[in-house]
Amino acid sequence: MVNTSVNDDANQVNSTVANGVPPVIQGLQAPVDFNHPLNLSNSDVSGMTIISFQLKGSENYGVWSKSIRIALLGRNKVGLIDGSWNKERFPVELWGQWERVNAIVLSWLMNSVSSSLLGGVDLKERFDKIDGSRTFNIHQEIATMSQGVQSVSVYFSKLKELWDEFESMVPFPACNCERSKDFIMYLQRQKLYQFLMGLNDTYSQPRSQILLMVPLPSRNARPLSMVMSDESRKSVARVVNASGLLGAMQEL
Repeated sequence: MVNTSVNDDANQVNSTVANGVPPVIQGLQAPVDFNHPLNLSNSDVSGMTIISFQLKGSENYGVWSKSIRIALLGRNKVGLIDGSWNKERFPVELWGQWERVNAIVLSWLMNSVSSSLLGGVDLKERFDKIDGSRTFNIHQEIATMSQGVQSVSVYFSKLKELWDEFESMVPFPACNCERSKDFIMYLQRQKLYQFLMGLNDTYSQPRSQILLMVPLPSRNARPLSMVMSDESRKSVARVVNASGLLGAMQEL
């Protein structure tokens, strides 16, 4: 889990040599090329948004932290938030560049946090607390989620977001054993069943077709595609029926 903080001192590193000065490690020296952690592309500017949603609190910290880490990993900037690339690990001539890059990364983090949560707090310390009640609440939301008036894609996206948050609190087993594979398969089926149960009754036909598949799909991509195709057909049928009704009324 990323120890993400909006404080300047979040970049302190624990590794030191005997004299207390962190070493300048290979790969962090000048020049700053494409693979260097202090490199900035033309699109890496202050104030940009690197993920599509903001941290709201403990209810979405897990998936937020994971998304932030992935976004920063793709930009080779994770070391600036986990303390492994603090300023003293670079040669002195790069300290100015480090300050600039650190400020830009900090602005990315601040843009990904709700304004009501900003204020110099350690986000991990405040929100990364997994207890039974939090896990229960997420599980309850998953169990009671239904499509209602939402489109299939919106319903699926909201359900997936809840599952992602749940998995961040109850991660898959780390081993590659058969029991681990069985557990992952079981969880994938639970996701499929929950998706199908929450669909409106108008989708009973594709739901039945999916449940008759042998074996059941191990991923939700195919079932989602089938249900969305049925949704599209229904939408076209409604347009055709409405056009026919309008034509009949004009002839009266």
